[in-house]
This record gives sequence, structure tokens and C-alpha cells, in this order.
Amino acid sequence: KQGNSAEEIARLMTHLSIAQVYAALTYYHANREEIDTDLAEEQEAYEQLAELHYKNLKTNP
Repeated sequence: KQGNSAEEIARLMTHLSIAQVYAALTYYHANREEIDTDLAEEQEAYEQLAELHYKNLKTNP
């Protein structure tokens, strides 16, 4: 989603081979809706927890 090519991703993530990057991209594109839904749900849960945490910090210094 950041616009990087597979080659750029492999260069940035040195622990992955180019074949692994292509495999991951293939999996993502084959399961895009499910993965995007999971990521959105995780982001929402994170934001809710962060809000609770910072609210508690303000009320319990």
C-alpha cells in the first residue's frame, strides 16, 4: 500500500528473499478483502486501547 515495488521491499527487508516478497504479495492480493478487514479491526482496537490508556493517565497521574 506504500507504493514500493517487490524489489524495494526485499531491499528494505533484508531478511526476506525476493521470492518470499512475491509470495507474500500474491497471498495478499488473493486475500485482500479479508486482510484489509483484519487490519482495520486491529487498528480500531489499538485506537480504543490507546484512548483508554491516555484517559487513565489523565485521571490517575
